[in-house]
Amino acid sequence: MRHGDHLRQRRARGFGSTARLVLLGSLVMLSVAGAAFATTGGGASAKAGVDTLAIANAVKIDTIDPAVNSANESIWLDQNIYNRLVQSNASGTALQPDLATSWTISKDGLTYTFHLRPAKFSDGTPETAEDARFSIVRSMKYKGGWGFLLDSVKSLTAPSSETLVITLKEPHAPLLADLAMYAYAIVSEKAMNAQGAAKYFNQPVSAGPFMVTKLNKDSEIDLTVNPYWYGTKPNIKNVKITIVPNDNSRVLLLQNKSVDVIENPPGNLIDQINKNPNLQADLFPSTRVDFIQLDEHYAPFKDKNVRLAMNYAIDRNAIVKLAYSGHATPASSYMPYKMQYWNSSLKPYPYDVAKAKALLAKSKYPKGFNAFLIEVANDVAGNATAVVIKSELAKIGINVDIRTFELLTAYAKEDGGHSQMGQRYWTNDIIDPDEVTTFAVDPKGGANAFSSFWSNARATKLVHEARAERSSSKRAAMYGEIQQIMYNESPFLVLDYSPYRYAQGKWVHGFHASPLGAYNLSLLSLTVDAH
Repeated sequence: MRHGDHLRQRRARGFGSTARLVLLGSLVMLSVAGAAFATTGGGASAKAGVDTLAIANAVKIDTIDPAVNSANESIWLDQNIYNRLVQSNASGTALQPDLATSWTISKDGLTYTFHLRPAKFSDGTPETAEDARFSIVRSMKYKGGWGFLLDSVKSLTAPSSETLVITLKEPHAPLLADLAMYAYAIVSEKAMNAQGAAKYFNQPVSAGPFMVTKLNKDSEIDLTVNPYWYGTKPNIKNVKITIVPNDNSRVLLLQNKSVDVIENPPGNLIDQINKNPNLQADLFPSTRVDFIQLDEHYAPFKDKNVRLAMNYAIDRNAIVKLAYSGHATPASSYMPYKMQYWNSSLKPYPYDVAKAKALLAKSKYPKGFNAFLIEVANDVAGNATAVVIKSELAKIGINVDIRTFELLTAYAKEDGGHSQMGQRYWTNDIIDPDEVTTFAVDPKGGANAFSSFWSNARATKLVHEARAERSSSKRAAMYGEIQQIMYNESPFLVLDYSPYRYAQGKWVHGFHASPLGAYNLSLLSLTVDAH
């Protein structure tokens, strides 16, 4: 997520400030041409050769420690560096082998035995079942990490160098999907113990297709092919990822062929990019859900009528049009669009200002109130959305003060329990709905119900029952009910389902992001022409 990382209405008329903001994105493209290269560092300005893929990302690297990652860009980067027992396929719909070539599950569903392939880390030392055991236990125990997803695990043992056994306290339907998550990537126990985590993760010994050769978290990370990688040898030898926070500067770097791929080109520039004969914009199907976090430490958001009023006050179709130029879908459920067990019977809240005013009149705050909204800097779509929400909510007496911060600073302020409204988004890391449901619904599930601090006893009970249930049809019914409860209670404002936005030069062949956001599998076969 993240997530996120890191995830965003009203009629077209009367949107003077929003329209100016969207238009500004196009104008900035032209006006910053002379300054773009000066702000991105020397690495981004070098023309990529056929053996190197150059990517410009928007967000600085928080860490390449898989147990600690929180920013999506870092999460997706890690999956090129480390391997896991199993991994999601390129379409994000099923699992496939990684270090484990096969596995068996006992009839009672309590014992999983994984059979591992012979493998080596990037320093030539063996990668063993003990390394896998060490890594999974380390991530499970990391405070503030993802251990809550594996709270059903009783023990992990490595009876041989190529055998790992996981024993459960109770059945845990999403176990395999959980083990494909980035947080359970495998690191070298020997190297980490020798170096200490801080030094190790500056240039880790790893067993994925690429290894780190240079790391500056604020500006650049360089990768080269791992000579001991057991899978298909990539066509490219190197990957250079530079950090360019400004959306329009990334577009200019691509236009000038200084990079090959950029993430998150502004939604309002997608059509313009596609008119360039040398470029293409890609809208990959995603698991991204944009929403507004409502922190119930702020008294008005404890009132259900307030939350419902806000839902009716927001025109999701307008936000899709204005922030994403139509390249998104109004949202109804906290679950990503059409993922497994997604409740198709739910419909987005309709735009109805009269109903919103009537609901607010029934609340403890009939005359409205003041609130602040935290947004992320340099996010054209997000910034436009914030302006829209401010304008919409003002119509029912809720006065919104927009406060802008760099992404990681924004997350820290939103997660601390002392926020009010926060512009957020979620993306799935696994193919099973347990992760997002635990995060969004269970107040003790690692994220305080998306930092809303809302709770519902029935919904929480269903979260745990669905996790332990092995029948797919029963799980579907449970997740359907959970989504209905969340829809009715509205602990946060679900806005839209937006695709992953990338743009690339037509000299790149084969770059692709899965619905989970990862692009590591595409780098194994991708090619880059001279340009």
